[in-house]
Amino acid sequence: MPYDLSRLDVLVVEAEDSMAATWRSLLEGFGIRNPAIVACCATAWAALARPTGARPDIVICRWELPGAEDGLSGLDLVRRLRSDPASPSPFLPVIIATATITRERVREALDAGVHEVLVLPLSAKALETRLRETIDRPRKFVRGGGYFGPDRRRFTRPDYPGPYRRNEEKVG
Repeated sequence: MPYDLSRLDVLVVEAEDSMAATWRSLLEGFGIRNPAIVACCATAWAALARPTGARPDIVICRWELPGAEDGLSGLDLVRRLRSDPASPSPFLPVIIATATITRERVREALDAGVHEVLVLPLSAKALETRLRETIDRPRKFVRGGGYFGPDRRRFTRPDYPGPYRRNEEKVG
């Protein structure tokens, strides 16, 4: 039985026209009607901050946005979304896409508050997996030690006695 994603509202931040067309094609192929695609973080922020209209359920954002008119990266948008007191959607799930993947970059993305990292080149299977993971396994948000975002743990180990046992305030 195919997974029904048709009820999702998705906002994609993508500066390259050819990639924007690819995102649109894949998302529409999943049954997502009219994904909103914007070319820069400033436009994405404005779309999220609109007082009327439906907010997206998920944001998919390219980390690198070459040629974006505001000069910001996708990670800049995530950081602002999580930390700006005027954020219109601090709890909004974000999938960040990047072609440059290292352990340090994954850590940086998680520290910024992303839910999932999608490694490019883009594939339908990888995109669907990240969307399903975000929907099927929502994470509580935590605040502590200068971090606000989704809990980075995928599972809990009640028997873990280590020094980094989290005592953060659970939010949301």
